[in-house]
Amino acid sequence: MRPISAARIPFLASGGATAALLVTMLGAHDANAVDQVRVEQSNLAGLGYLAADRVDGVDGPATRSALRDFQGDNGLDADGKYGARSELALHRQVEAVQARAGVSADGVFGTGTRSAVKRWQSAHGLGADGTAGPATMSAMGLSRTVRIAAQRQFGAHGWTVAAQFGCLNDLWNGESGWRVYATNPSSGAYGIPQALPATKMASAGADWKTNPATQIKWGLKYIDDRYGTPCNAYKAWKSRSPHWY
Repeated sequence: MRPISAARIPFLASGGATAALLVTMLGAHDANAVDQVRVEQSNLAGLGYLAADRVDGVDGPATRSALRDFQGDNGLDADGKYGARSELALHRQVEAVQARAGVSADGVFGTGTRSAVKRWQSAHGLGADGTAGPATMSAMGLSRTVRIAAQRQFGAHGWTVAAQFGCLNDLWNGESGWRVYATNPSSGAYGIPQALPATKMASAGADWKTNPATQIKWGLKYIDDRYGTPCNAYKAWKSRSPHWY
């Protein structure tokens, strides 16, 4: 993973004594690692997963717990380890917030983004704390979790969440655990809907390998075309051994 320099991060570039002291004490190589953790923490805090006072450059229990919560919400293995998949998902989520807030979408939830979110919250009658938590993301029309992303697409298929989401949740829990990178070692079925072959999902978007929204879009269309509703698909899935739909 490529380190991010302090010059690219407003709260580090102007962060004063703490950042400067860390650089002096640790040296350039380790300081870059601290910068990377601070970016991770800043994004987690900006999205409401981590308290703002925990943005300290230390990958401790609080950071790992916050990351596990984010990973679970976004179709990743909830292991608390910050790798390329978590970085991509975090940056994608932050970029979506930045686009709604009207600030440059660079994937880093810095001071400029926090100020833009505050302005957006004030303009829309929300508590202006600068954090894009569940209420703010919902008001922005953004999907905070993979399950919310699926629910938001139900209307396009004429389904109601109350009648059909429970079936979809059980179906995809059984198929993939709602994990974006889930791969069946025997068949090669892939992603949240376990498409087989996996490349079928390319019809929904070129980012099908990594984007849960794209996978969900394809999966819901497949269910609609083949079974009509998630409950019909789940009924068929349960009737087969081994399970498939």
